[in-house]
Amino acid sequence: MKLWGLETNAIVEMLQKTPLWSGLTEKELKLIARSFKELRYESGQVIVRKGEAGVGFYLIVDGTVDVRSDGRVLSKLGPGQFFGEMALLDGQPRSADVVALEPSRCLAMTSWSFNAIISEHPKMALKMLQEFARRLRMNAQNLSE
Repeated sequence: MKLWGLETNAIVEMLQKTPLWSGLTEKELKLIARSFKELRYESGQVIVRKGEAGVGFYLIVDGTVDVRSDGRVLSKLGPGQFFGEMALLDGQPRSADVVALEPSRCLAMTSWSFNAIISEHPKMALKMLQEFARRLRMNAQNLSE
């Protein structure tokens, strides 16, 4: 299957390198890969805005984006990096703006697509929760040092 020039296998390879999805099998990743939509952004275009409802996860295929809050650049993200993962779980308002610095292409998955997959494949949710717990422990450890 092809998604705008990217083979499903190429999407699976990108997902395998993303910590959120790294514990899943190839079969599970192929299922997830089919749920993504391609979104394109022009230079300077706001992808997500701080305070808006968070409804999805974005994986950057091409281009570079800034993550900004209150006029400060918090980080710069490029191909293979992602943002919006917490929105898959909690739907809380966005904590920062994300702005395309150049023409960019992202794979995006809505929280409702994610929820449908998890409802049908609950073992995937457990694997992902384990990764979230690992990341939380790591962050807590870094904060206490």
